[in-house]
Parts: sequence; structure tokens; C-alpha cells
Amino acid sequence: MSCMVRNQPGVLEKLTRVLGNRSLNIHSLSVNESEEENLSRVTVVIEGTREQLEMATADIKELDVVADVEDLDRRGFLDRELVLMKVKTQPEDLPRLMQIVEVMHASVIAMGADNMTIEMTGTEEKISGFIRLLRPFGIIEYARSGRVAVSTGGTK
Repeated sequence: MSCMVRNQPGVLEKLTRVLGNRSLNIHSLSVNESEEENLSRVTVVIEGTREQLEMATADIKELDVVADVEDLDRRGFLDRELVLMKVKTQPEDLPRLMQIVEVMHASVIAMGADNMTIEMTGTEEKISGFIRLLRPFGIIEYARSGRVAVSTGGTK
């Protein structure tokens, strides 16, 4: 779901309250400024029945802080996620690690004496696969952005 919301305090609380009232679990939530002045785009990944989603969408559209709501699942969409990951490095592992980074179209953004920090964008599945590939090397920490999405359709 993609929502265009007003930039003001309390917006996220109102939106999440509607989803909670419909017993919908939020899997991913991303909020950023948008192409429209004074509006932010909220991308929220939720799971529920079609009926729950339709009722939640209707409830969200009624909120005074919401300018627009799109059910991206019905329109079609492109989505990406970002991960920043710090991985242990041993001299003997560097060639294999660098090969994985290159094949996965990731980037090394920092190097330490015994670790490297890698950045990658991709689908949720690609990010999860990347994490699985690097787990044997020793993941020190990672942070995922959650999904951001836009519809594949033309202008509204």
C-alpha cells in the first residue's frame, strides 16, 4: 500500500492505529518526502485477507491527514529495499566475499581491519538471499530499510 500523507505530527500513529484496528500486521514501513511539497509517501507492507485490506484502505482514505491511497498489489508495482551490512573479514575469505559482492551488484562502502561494510539494493527476496550468502562469513550487524515502492501504471 502506498499512501500520500500530510507532513505533520501524529500522521504515522493515525495510520498504524487503523491497521491495528483491522488486525493487520505491518511487515515493513517506510516514510519519506515525496515529489509533492508538504506530502510524504508511506509505503506499508501488510498481510491480511482481501476484505481486511479493502476495509483498512477505506478507513485510511477517510483520515484527514491522508491525501491519497493506492493498493499497489492491484495496480502492479516496482519495489526495492536497501541493506547495509557489516561482515567479518579474514584474509583467506576476501576473494570469495568480493566475488559475492560483485555478482550480487553490491558495493563495499567501508573497510576495517577485520570487517567490511556492504551496501545493496534489490527486491526483498534478493536482500534475504544476500544475507543468507554472507551469514557463513560472520555478520556483525545489518540494517534493512524495508520496502519502498511505486506503481508501474502511468500517471494517475
